[in-house]
Amino acid sequence: MLTNYYTLRALVREWNPRLAGARIIDGYSQHRGSLILVFEDVQGGQWSLNTSVQAPNMHIFMYAGANRSRKNVVDVFPELRNETVERLRIANRDRQITLQLTNGSCLHFFVYGPKANVYLDHEGITSFRGDFTTLPALRSVVDVPSAEAVESVLASGKMLRSVLPLFPKKLIEEVWYRAGGIQDPTTITSVIGEMEDDLQNPSPRIYWDEERKPLLSMIRLGHIAAEGEKMSSTDEAVRVVARRRLALHRFSGTYDPLIRLLKKRVVQSENGLSRVEEELSKPGRADKHEHFGHLLMAQAHTLKAGSDEVRVADILGDGAEVTIVLDPRLNAIENAQAYYGKAKRSREARKKSMERIQGLKRTAQNTQSLYEQALNLQTVEEVKTFQMKNEGHLKALMAAPEDPDAIPYRRFVLDAGYEVWVGRNAKQNDQLTMHDARKYDLWLHARGVAGSHTVLRLRGRTDSPPKQIIEQAASIAAWYSKARTSGLAPVIVVERKYVRKPRKALPGTVVVEREKVILVEPGLPE
Repeated sequence: MLTNYYTLRALVREWNPRLAGARIIDGYSQHRGSLILVFEDVQGGQWSLNTSVQAPNMHIFMYAGANRSRKNVVDVFPELRNETVERLRIANRDRQITLQLTNGSCLHFFVYGPKANVYLDHEGITSFRGDFTTLPALRSVVDVPSAEAVESVLASGKMLRSVLPLFPKKLIEEVWYRAGGIQDPTTITSVIGEMEDDLQNPSPRIYWDEERKPLLSMIRLGHIAAEGEKMSSTDEAVRVVARRRLALHRFSGTYDPLIRLLKKRVVQSENGLSRVEEELSKPGRADKHEHFGHLLMAQAHTLKAGSDEVRVADILGDGAEVTIVLDPRLNAIENAQAYYGKAKRSREARKKSMERIQGLKRTAQNTQSLYEQALNLQTVEEVKTFQMKNEGHLKALMAAPEDPDAIPYRRFVLDAGYEVWVGRNAKQNDQLTMHDARKYDLWLHARGVAGSHTVLRLRGRTDSPPKQIIEQAASIAAWYSKARTSGLAPVIVVERKYVRKPRKALPGTVVVEREKVILVEPGLPE
């Protein structure tokens, strides 16, 4: 309630005796949205009026002395220097504060709302913040509501705030508390009158929560169990709360990004570890591929060239027939060698996953440890010390890739870290191709049939992925198409920059130029 009407009214009453007859000797800004005016009172003492119109920390308070910095300071309203204050006033039941000078000039303070600013009315209107030449309009005087007005609001089901616009949330809660929660218009009107009387003679106090966040009130709040810290003046109370809020804001600006990063990376490392563990729990394909290779080698003399699949007896197993997909461009021996190659790559991938899981476990443990340490940080200095001590680890966490779970597409990680993204529907296909794929990425799609848009993400404009990687990506594109059940499927491979969407076309509809087609077996990587 720093900029509440009742708080500002109390401040104006306290400051008037101090500022009447005082001389403005300086005006400057050394922080964004902050204006400081320095006065010399009739006894020769100096006072600074600190006004912030920068959300979320708007305030206005005074303190003894002047402490202008030597650098990064901008002079403000220099024409007011040596001018004398006539009086300070606040609008009737509104929050505009006016500093009236003996030369007829006025400074208008608006320390609330989206148009918060300080306006100088001196041979025209100028403003501290931006080129504003018109004063915000004052609202009509808000009267204390009558019993009839309260009864009308209660009957209509509206909020009590509609007839008490000057009461912030905590004062509304106090009304209900003092009324005993009874929706009786007479009782509520009586309570409002009592609170208005109390606010005429404020007794400022600060209520602190467990995190030392302050709540300022001009009267005792009975609905809060604690007594609150009584302050000697409204001026002191506002100054204490404003400075505490600034300190909390400064801490939050340093601490919150750190804790968000650590929390995010903890979740990512746990998810990554779970995915790898889940994959390793599934049976591998290496034995199956190797088995098919042995069957083809053993029965190569019985197989015809040019077939895209063959059914043979499982002479190394139970003797039942099995279907083996072939590449019609290869003979039986070459197809067997291809299956041996698949078996080898599958075993290598599984071995790498076993090695990777140890690293993932260490990363997860270290990140969790950092996160738990960061939760205990209390001050900006502690945060900075923590960041310096763990600088290397934090830089690595900041440079880590985004969480795969945050990517809306199907995602596959191939050898050497290449990634394949696959759209799940027409809308995603459109988003992936026209927005998220980079111009130099490879775009893939099963030719002649409906299917998902597929993108092989490259490492840069000059990256040239191995043939094996492109074929793996093409197999994925074929798998997520109507060609999934084919032995071999033709797949378009082209740079994304040669794919365009016709005007007014439906989502997912594209035109492809300079296409290249390769034949692959539909399937997913290990």
